[in-house]
Amino acid sequence: MAAHGEMLVSVGTDEASDSWGFVGVVKVGEVEAFRTLEAFPSRAEALRATQKLMGDVLGELLAGREWRTVRDSTGQPPTRQDFNISAFRSSRGRAAGRGGLPDPG
Repeated sequence: MAAHGEMLVSVGTDEASDSWGFVGVVKVGEVEAFRTLEAFPSRAEALRATQKLMGDVLGELLAGREWRTVRDSTGQPPTRQDFNISAFRSSRGRAAGRGGLPDPG
């Protein structure tokens, strides 16, 4: 149960309205925000598909926000160095706490 002032986003399943399988359902608190158009043969398949969809959407939103944050702080489009993307990352750099975004402070 969520603490006062918190709202949970949940991913679950329900029977399809035509009784031909199961759909994925995303709720924000008690409000149904999304129901998959596709019906799946099992609850497990509906849940997996909806979790993947939700993960993809959140990933895209978060990546876009991170990109805009770096762009806004540097005044130019981000580079691989801004995100600390390298095939030769050192474990020392990660251990020292250097993240992909500039220090806000």
